[in-house]
Amino acid sequence: MGETISVAMEETAPAMRYSVVALFEDTLDAERVLIALRKADVEPEHISLLVCAATNGDSDDATVVARTLVDSSLETVGGWLRGLVALIVPERGAFLVAGPIGAALAGIRGDDDEPPSDAHRTMSRHAGSGLQHTLGEFGFGDDEAAYLGNRVTAGSALVAITTAGTDGIQSARRIFADDNAIHIGVAQAEASFMAEAEAMLAASPEESSGGDVLITDAVATWIRFADEDDALGRANVRGAAVVDRDGIEAGDVDDLLAEPAKRGETQPTVRYVVIGFGGRFGIGRHHIPVPLELVDLYATPIQLTIDKASLDGAPSYGADDPFSRREERATCAYFGVTPYWSIGIGSAKPRVVEDVASP
Repeated sequence: MGETISVAMEETAPAMRYSVVALFEDTLDAERVLIALRKADVEPEHISLLVCAATNGDSDDATVVARTLVDSSLETVGGWLRGLVALIVPERGAFLVAGPIGAALAGIRGDDDEPPSDAHRTMSRHAGSGLQHTLGEFGFGDDEAAYLGNRVTAGSALVAITTAGTDGIQSARRIFADDNAIHIGVAQAEASFMAEAEAMLAASPEESSGGDVLITDAVATWIRFADEDDALGRANVRGAAVVDRDGIEAGDVDDLLAEPAKRGETQPTVRYVVIGFGGRFGIGRHHIPVPLELVDLYATPIQLTIDKASLDGAPSYGADDPFSRREERATCAYFGVTPYWSIGIGSAKPRVVEDVASP
């Protein structure tokens, strides 16, 4: 298949950032290029994805992140992409989106205490207004933005990279061309606008600035913190023994899922402790995310406030799989706690990472 290259940019200017966009005829090609970008050590927060969700006759299932990833054969990169959101765009259908372009399309906003910039006001005013407008905000002309939006709606997958220099443009174009891109475009946007898009990407996905777009499921940005001992100057907790409320061995710590620090905070906040147990040589092992409200990380060994039997039927977790809001709801409902991002935060105040004691 042929490659079409269109360039929509001026001379390089310090205040500009570039978006290199590629279209792929199917999601298998998109997955291959995403894997190539991962191997090339491209930061996931610089990668955007837009793909139309396969309906399979069930529009609700098609808008669930995990289901959409499986349907679109993107599950191998689902745990790596940043800001995965399943949403519905009026008159366009259901989409799986990620990265800065996805966050702008979803209209995710940042901290209400921070005065909005002009770029953020522009984004908020037009949030939910459609694929073409969002692509236009990233610098693409009307004709190319319309072409890209129509192709994505028709089933093509869009992958984009944001970069600050021309070297990044050339390397991105080479990777896209090597993986059968049917269209490659380059556009530029103001650095302040791109900064706002990146701030949106880091914001909580359930927060929306309004507009017509409906967010049906989303994956929060998680920091996997179990190995972060150097940053804190203390031993990590991976592999630490865990007992239940009766002192019976329940497994060990596979990971800590932490929410990134918000404005005014110095450390991420642990939300879930992933407990591993069972299996042999890593085969058949269970990985259960337990809300922090039910775990005493100060105790030695680390102690649960529930019994071991409660873990047996709990929803499982895969380190390379997206842990979406819908899956979080299922986990919290199983354990009888209120999601921290919902009304209230459950039975106990979550501890920030700096309070975690060494095992």
